[in-house]
Amino acid sequence: MLSSDEAAVVKARVQKIRGLTLKHDVPVTYLSVAETEARFRTEFAKQISQEEIDTGLEENKMIGLFPPDLKIERKDLADMTLELAGFYDNHHKDIVIIDRPVTTELPERYRNALTAMKKIDTMGTLGHELTHALQDQHFDIEAAQKKYKGNSDRELAYKAIVEGDATLSGFSVVTGRVDDETIDYFDSHLQDIVPVFMGRMEGKPRAMTYPFIFQYTEGARFVAEAYHRNKWEGVNALFNGPPLSTQQIMHPELYFDHPTPALTVKLAGYEKVLHDWKKIDEDTLGELMLKIMIERTMGEDTPYVEASTKWAGDRIVALQKGKSLTMLWMIVFRSAGAADNFAQLYSGILDKVLPGTTARKIDQRGPAVFVMIGDGAIRNHEFIPEVWKQSSIDGAAIESYEPAVGGPPAASPRATSLQPHPAPKPASEAPRTIGVD
Repeated sequence: MLSSDEAAVVKARVQKIRGLTLKHDVPVTYLSVAETEARFRTEFAKQISQEEIDTGLEENKMIGLFPPDLKIERKDLADMTLELAGFYDNHHKDIVIIDRPVTTELPERYRNALTAMKKIDTMGTLGHELTHALQDQHFDIEAAQKKYKGNSDRELAYKAIVEGDATLSGFSVVTGRVDDETIDYFDSHLQDIVPVFMGRMEGKPRAMTYPFIFQYTEGARFVAEAYHRNKWEGVNALFNGPPLSTQQIMHPELYFDHPTPALTVKLAGYEKVLHDWKKIDEDTLGELMLKIMIERTMGEDTPYVEASTKWAGDRIVALQKGKSLTMLWMIVFRSAGAADNFAQLYSGILDKVLPGTTARKIDQRGPAVFVMIGDGAIRNHEFIPEVWKQSSIDGAAIESYEPAVGGPPAASPRATSLQPHPAPKPASEAPRTIGVD
């Protein structure tokens, strides 16, 4: 636990690093793991019911994102958040630091060192969460995230800049400096935390765990790119013109150099035939979830994952009648050839993940692939023509839509993102450092 003077130092550092001032103070609360768990579970109980979780689980099993035997309880969602060291609560407008007692007996000569290390760690956590408070007060991040309801891909991309900014800022609080060199050093070690986190979440599907850690790792790498280009002004600009898809987070050149927003896909034309089915969900999954689905079903090292990089937009609808579900999914790719490749790949995936008795149909026209899964797919021949006629890509009829000639350049990560860098020199020797006393 930090003293009030130590916490005040962290607050001053964060504001100087980010060039933003707290409009009003933010209380800091230290809670035990049990107290934090109780708070999370109360919040999750307000946000989502177990019935909604169960339905969402079945939807994701049908398309191949989750394994068929998976079970998720509401407490599992709360437990994932307990892996964090702290959090900024948008509703209570306070910062919670999770106080984890040391349970291992140590010789006395090591206790002072451990206490010092815990204080450094807490400083970083507090710096991270104070950055969220600055974001909330200057950019109204809670309102921004509400705008993306119904588009999980865009919401995750926004969360990535929120967490990426706070991750870099918290690191800078600990190092006492911020410049291109320290951020490159941090950038080069981001992937080191992935296996640690994934190990803690062993037994949970990658489709649950990786999007969570993605916000911190790929989010920090994306924000680092903005910092390299225009320092913290460049980072602030992300909140006024945020990335529009996880694809842009994964391939920063599609945001910074060759702006390539996701295409808006409207899925329609099935309603008349399936009038006795109730629409219970509609969403956009994006490149990241498409990649995770392919990796889960075909293996993490599969070359088939290349198909996900050709994603250009999608829209998925879940329909329910009684206890029966039907999934309708329109996915648009950068070219007709990419769409054809995916249609063949996904047909094989569905054969692997679905019982033989589950109705399914995949249809393709040009760059678009239309997937139908569940009992409603039995009547596909009755509504497929209308779906192709009434659905659209960026407002244009699918049958008349033509992808841009050549399309965006091939997506690739920033060339230096995973290259090793030497440890940064002490702050006193760095000419490009911003003082953070």
